Amino acid sequence: MEQFDLTPSPALLDLLGKIPFKGWQCVAELVDNSIDAVINHSSKLKDYQKVISVYIPTKGRIIENQPLIVEDWGIGMTEEQLENAVRAGFSSKNTNSNLGLFGMGFNVATSRLANTVQVWTATEEMEREIGVCIDLREMKKTGSFHRPKIEREKRADKISGTRIEIYDYKPEATNLLQSKQISRELNKAYAEKIFNEYGIKVLINKEEVKPFKFCVWDKKRSVKHKYDDVPSYIEIDQHLCDEMFCENCFSWLGETVDTTLNIECPHCHTIGKVVKKEIYILGWVGIQRYSDLEHYGIDISRNGRILSKLDKSFFYWEDERGKNDPQGRFSPEYPRDTTYAGGRIVGQLDANFVIPKYTKDDFEREDRVWKKVVDFIRGEMPLQPELASSFGFKQPNRSPIGRLFNAYRKMNVAGSKTLVFSKEDGSCDHVTPRNWANKFYEGDVDYQDDTKWWEAVTKADLKDTQSTFNPLNPTGKATSTKSGTSRPAPAPEKYQGKKLFKKALRYDIEKLIGEKPIDLTLIDYYPENDLSIPIIFESQGAMWKFNVYLNNSHPMFRDFADGYEDLIFMEVASKYAQAKNNFDEWTVTRIYYELKSRYALETMLNVPNLVAKASKLLRDIQNKLVSGEGILLPRKPNLHSADEAAIKKKYLDLERKSISDFNAFVMNTKYMKYLDLNYIFRFVEEFPDVIYDGKIFNLPYVELDDESKQHQSKKYTGYFSDVRWFMNDLSKEGDEAVKKQKQQIIRNRYSIEILDGSINR
Repeated sequence: MEQFDLTPSPALLDLLGKIPFKGWQCVAELVDNSIDAVINHSSKLKDYQKVISVYIPTKGRIIENQPLIVEDWGIGMTEEQLENAVRAGFSSKNTNSNLGLFGMGFNVATSRLANTVQVWTATEEMEREIGVCIDLREMKKTGSFHRPKIEREKRADKISGTRIEIYDYKPEATNLLQSKQISRELNKAYAEKIFNEYGIKVLINKEEVKPFKFCVWDKKRSVKHKYDDVPSYIEIDQHLCDEMFCENCFSWLGETVDTTLNIECPHCHTIGKVVKKEIYILGWVGIQRYSDLEHYGIDISRNGRILSKLDKSFFYWEDERGKNDPQGRFSPEYPRDTTYAGGRIVGQLDANFVIPKYTKDDFEREDRVWKKVVDFIRGEMPLQPELASSFGFKQPNRSPIGRLFNAYRKMNVAGSKTLVFSKEDGSCDHVTPRNWANKFYEGDVDYQDDTKWWEAVTKADLKDTQSTFNPLNPTGKATSTKSGTSRPAPAPEKYQGKKLFKKALRYDIEKLIGEKPIDLTLIDYYPENDLSIPIIFESQGAMWKFNVYLNNSHPMFRDFADGYEDLIFMEVASKYAQAKNNFDEWTVTRIYYELKSRYALETMLNVPNLVAKASKLLRDIQNKLVSGEGILLPRKPNLHSADEAAIKKKYLDLERKSISDFNAFVMNTKYMKYLDLNYIFRFVEEFPDVIYDGKIFNLPYVELDDESKQHQSKKYTGYFSDVRWFMNDLSKEGDEAVKKQKQQIIRNRYSIEILDGSINR
């Protein structure tokens, strides 16, 4: 035999379809290739050629086998380019300038959805369209990857471009292909900049994809911090360094040399694939016009495709000193001031040199090139100046995020010096900006630019500087009327006592019942005197706007199994029912159910939801145990032979190499990455000293005496047994069995909540 034929089996394409891409990821993979074509030939294309049209059939039309279509009117492909575009594993793309990187995305996306795909393309010079039909069933039957070229006449309305038609659907396609969900996800999948810069339009069933736009302050706004005038919007265009990079194995090789010498890569030994990469970071960081407990962070994209949404990793000081800080002052560093209001530092960074994961929902962060980016954007020192000083840093943090942090960290002072709204009494208002942000995202023209917002913060300045001097009463003492009696004292505050802002809520079921959304400002209330009302709704002028005082002195908060949220739902349902005044159709209980179904699904006895919540809890524990450097174990874990075999097999599958020293390998919790989630139940019982006392769970253990340890261990084991019951037993039960176990479901769900609430986030 002169040579071996290593052409893979056509069944490979079918196996690629088992990769768990979501429906929107499948569509995005195909759209990415058209976006690449527009970007790379933008100067040659007319406006109509920058439109990418996607047709997603409805469930009924999928059953009728109507094709999913992705079509562009770009420059098209030659025969050779078409062959390479659909060949499994081939990529002729430059890793600097393309979204579609590895050459597998097309095959994964199409084989995930269907058994058959046709690709048609033509350049302007071609007289006819050429195409190829990939039929997985036929290819497996014949055992061949060879597919004939097919041809057809060009359409009268199309000179050039590419059209992908997918049909002969797999059973899961009906669940994957939901056009509204795909549109929503694609709105979040691309950076706004790339659409604006190249004039790209993507249409999903004729509805235009509109990339997410941040609600940030105008570039002209700034605040003073010491001697620094810090703008609310900092643009970034930074060349960090030049590095050698292997286009074959995607390895960074250090500082650049003359790459015309056809250097051999020291990792994969390929010659001629080493190139120079200019490491640029482009984008901006800035201040959002409102603060939020979740919606803050930096979008990180590669050539416009967002790989990490609202990434918060820049708010952690990854220095070993920070990781080992016993007080946890760096987990994270921001927001730490006025934490109840949340964060407002946001941004978008385009890092075209990062290597995305195949799902394009993250990227490789471990290389030193990305570390340079992090150091530039957030600085090499702590963000908090007092902590930076304690670690020996003498100079202020002048990084982009460092400047924003120092200038905008305090949100307990209202006015233009902080860009924070004010209430009538002069205290800070974090609720109104959030309500206005909803109007911004809904497209209300009055809330798009920040003029209205700026007027609001400057009004706070007037309140702050307003003089209390009265020339008719310079002493400030109480004055008398002509009759000699004192003027009446101002009316006492209606609800006296300590008040702390908790959060803002909006309940919107307008499409269902025809009533406007209701806005609530929740306030923790500690009255000065006994008050028999547990929850107080105080109207704020507008019909559907209330302050809600949670009377923490009321025994309800001690005696009720359910929390205050349930009573708020009941109060809101009651107000809606009164407004409808149609108690035959819109009863309080019906509206209550609709509110709970929409806004508190996790508290309902929804079995799939509870099972998913139990699994997520286990995944969160596993992620904490395997993240970073892992945790060194005080003793070797008690693994079964099946466990050892599973670890070795999965490690080989994922890492493409074998474990050199198994005994040393399992002395670090990172081995748990290669085991089923059910193993965690055994690990928790075996290593309580690794799990509790703030390491994974904020539950006491090590410092307890032996009797208390035994008691606590038994209690914690009970919690985990309930979680295991959801995952392994209840998930397999039918509806009738579920109804009969309702009381056990109610009891066991609290174990999930206790454990989830005790995780050291």
